[in-house]
Amino acid sequence: MIVFWIALAIGLVYITIQIWQLITLLRYRHRYLPEPASWPEISILIAARNEEDNIKQCLDSLIKLDYPADKIHIVCGNDQSTDNTGMILTEYAAKYLHIKAIEIQDDNSGLKAKARVMAQLEAFAKGEFYLITDADIQVKPEWAKFMVRSMEIGTGVCSGTTVVKGNGTWGNMQEMDWAYFMGMLNIISYNRVPATAVGNNMIVRAEAYHQVGGYSGIQFSITEDYKLYSEICKKGWKWNNIMQKEVTAYSAPVIGFATLLHQRKRWLSGGRELPWYWWVLFGVFGFFYFLVPVLIFLDPFTGLVIWGVKWMVQSCLIAGIYRLINESKPALPNFLVYEIFITANTLFTAVFALLPLKTNWKNRHY
Repeated sequence: MIVFWIALAIGLVYITIQIWQLITLLRYRHRYLPEPASWPEISILIAARNEEDNIKQCLDSLIKLDYPADKIHIVCGNDQSTDNTGMILTEYAAKYLHIKAIEIQDDNSGLKAKARVMAQLEAFAKGEFYLITDADIQVKPEWAKFMVRSMEIGTGVCSGTTVVKGNGTWGNMQEMDWAYFMGMLNIISYNRVPATAVGNNMIVRAEAYHQVGGYSGIQFSITEDYKLYSEICKKGWKWNNIMQKEVTAYSAPVIGFATLLHQRKRWLSGGRELPWYWWVLFGVFGFFYFLVPVLIFLDPFTGLVIWGVKWMVQSCLIAGIYRLINESKPALPNFLVYEIFITANTLFTAVFALLPLKTNWKNRHY
């Protein structure tokens, strides 16, 4: 019966955490700084590798930013793409004076992937703030202004909210998944518990960036953006996470379940550097999907009640997150399908993460 009590405890702890998150979400209100008399100079840094299907939409959204054009520098690094990404970047750089396309070269820095790209883009970055996003991201016209207005005095790094936008059930499930976990990340940070930054939607104060040596000055990590975030926080800079409509960005969904598993394994690999309390949270979350089915087998009524309450609170959380970022809530059937998706995704990711396989990300292995 020990398994019964462990499974019951995991289920109740999970629900308690969810209720705490829901209460925090309902109480949360973010206040932006007033508009400055003069907008500061900023640079937007983008790493692009094999993104010919997404890079145009990304750049088009950046061109439409409601920010003084003479204060923006968009610096894009073509990370040895094998498709037409480099050509597209060159075309945009020729057409728009504030866009610069950089060809990323092999070097002996020991850095890889996005960290190496960012390290090589440092020489071209200007201004008081650096905004970092990815080539498969689309931002809103007000994004840059509201990211800047989130940087209080003493704040070194800040992260906005990113959700997936895709068509069909597969895209809808990834959208809900990103919204749910972005919500969990932000809700935890609202309680002043250090979290992490989302590397496709973040802003860094240039002073803080250079104080830690930038990407070229920190040890390589497969989750390079968390590494930068943590190093800046270690220097005593404040951090911030925002879940508001103005700074919500949209990412393209990954194609295929295998790619999704590699993405999640990459996140878990980088997450080894997270503080212990994050791993307690991950443990409760993961074990729920392994142990509560056992509880259902041992005591169907109790197990189904636990799972049902969890699903209802989770659905309220997701609906609240959509409300906060001003997105249309998913239809009720999607909430039911999402429960199947998150269960399968959690179980397969846990097993896949333990397999002695390298992570394949953008045709590179780590």
